[in-house]
Amino acid sequence: MKPNLLHVRIFVGFGFITLIVLLLGPFQGLEGKLGLSDKTAHAAAFYVLSLGLFASLPRIRRTDLAFGVAAFAAATEVAQTFTGRSGSFEDFGADAAGIAIAVLPAMVERLRYALRAAEG
Repeated sequence: MKPNLLHVRIFVGFGFITLIVLLLGPFQGLEGKLGLSDKTAHAAAFYVLSLGLFASLPRIRRTDLAFGVAAFAAATEVAQTFTGRSGSFEDFGADAAGIAIAVLPAMVERLRYALRAAEG
């Protein structure tokens, strides 16, 4: 069976819910048990979330999705302060780095395309 857009969206939706639970639940320090630093785990999670959204919402511009993911990252850091955890600007920076790593290759390719078109 070939995956279709609905399957991708369901998969990304489950990943999104899992990320919310991990970020807001009592799982602080879990990344260390997986051999990752806190910042690496944040960057990786938001990189994967960004790529998943890029794949599941192909008609929405990647930069718009990236800004939405960044807003979600900021919201989770604020929400953590209400769940007994601590929100941090450093974690948001790691989240933003993961988002940027996901979106930058597409932006570079778009620039290359524009430059090729300008050359004729």
